Amino acid sequence: MMRTIFTSFLLTAALSGNLLFAQNHISVHQADKIRYGKVSVENMIEEPDGIIPLQFDKSAQTGKVVFGFLPYWEYPGALSNIKYDLLTHIAAFDFQVDSLGNITNPSGWPWTNLINQAHTAGVKMILTAVNFAPASIHSLITKDSAKNNFFAKLTNLINTYSFDGVNVDFEALYVADRGTAINNFMASLTQYIHTNHPGKEVSFAGPAVNWSGWQLPGLAAACDYIFIMGYDFAGSFSTVTAPPAPLTGGTYNITNTVNVQYGGCPPEKLVLGVPYFGAEWVANSNQVGATISSFVASPRFASAMAQSQNYGLQWHAASQTAYYIIPVNNNQFNQVWFDDDRATGLKYTFAKNKNLKGIGMWALNYDRERPELWAEITKYLAPQSVETEISLPEKLLLSAYPNPFNPATTLEYQLPTAGNVTLTVYDISGKEVLRKEAGFHPAGSFTEKLSLNSFPSGVYLVRLSLVNETCETAGNLKVLLMK
Repeated sequence: MMRTIFTSFLLTAALSGNLLFAQNHISVHQADKIRYGKVSVENMIEEPDGIIPLQFDKSAQTGKVVFGFLPYWEYPGALSNIKYDLLTHIAAFDFQVDSLGNITNPSGWPWTNLINQAHTAGVKMILTAVNFAPASIHSLITKDSAKNNFFAKLTNLINTYSFDGVNVDFEALYVADRGTAINNFMASLTQYIHTNHPGKEVSFAGPAVNWSGWQLPGLAAACDYIFIMGYDFAGSFSTVTAPPAPLTGGTYNITNTVNVQYGGCPPEKLVLGVPYFGAEWVANSNQVGATISSFVASPRFASAMAQSQNYGLQWHAASQTAYYIIPVNNNQFNQVWFDDDRATGLKYTFAKNKNLKGIGMWALNYDRERPELWAEITKYLAPQSVETEISLPEKLLLSAYPNPFNPATTLEYQLPTAGNVTLTVYDISGKEVLRKEAGFHPAGSFTEKLSLNSFPSGVYLVRLSLVNETCETAGNLKVLLMK
């Protein structure tokens, strides 16, 4: 009989407590701009005069979107690290929009080298329109004069630099503006762009959690797709240590974001964004969920991955993310939580299994020259038949007896290889109703009693996931509870 390990109460409390503070805190997009946004003119490079338009649409060929934000403080250094063959969209960040609809270009613009290299490789260039001030956003989206001026300014930039679309990154909106107001604004923008610039795209940078006011299905309908900012579950606002982007565990996580927060949205309208950064705190113990003395930084993937090799990278099964601990003294420890390549790959697999439009990241070049995250994108883009041949175990078997049952049944499963096992139960609507973290298992046959005594009669989907260092695979089984 396998041993069942439930997601800890400690992690649930940690994530819930942190997120209460996160509602009113600046996002990592804004925080990074404050931290890294001062750019020296010495970093600029000579740019060619001519603009090359998009030569072909790679996203149409792959059937998937890989959408990367490129902040101006990463340019031009990112030019030597970007792998255009693995991207479909690059969003130039940030074009600041004021309350009157005027647009200010990012530092060092125009980035003609980037535009031309991207377009030659079939990668779309997206203009990121940014505003983080609620009063300014309110004026922009509710006043026709400001809106029309903004649209006209967009037309000028699209025509001048051959942009292939616009991403609207408006954050910290008033609660009253998060529903009808922003949805109507986005619908007007989308209609304007589609009419005046056929073939161009309109997207919105959406929150991971709908704390209040958002009408997300309507927002998805009002634009071509939403880039879900699937991070900031923990950060500078946190009171206890926790993962910035948990795939599972606690009340709020990426699985909840897609299945519940965006549950009413068509999957082909959603791009799942992942963090190329983490969070570091001075904590009062080396335990998960430790109280925090102070926030240190949001380390980028490249530095966190390198430093983790010195202190021992650990895996947190409940959230399916990574962390490491730096001893400071007898009473304090620096805890660093981030998504390593394994955690990132699991999110990409989740996006693929949910048939989402694609994946994305904040932000390009936060991995510098490291190859790990590009390798995970390669796996994501691989055709299913090739991916299965390369990385999936030969066979995973899952059955239940009796089926139908009341109130319990015995699950039998065979693992062709060793790995971490998770059992998840979904109701007929696709909502997760039960999860059991079983921990590491060797290859072999196992049984587990499944009791749904507290659930109503109906059809349920049981999903058994097996994850190890080289693969992730799963088996699904429908069971019928008849009371």
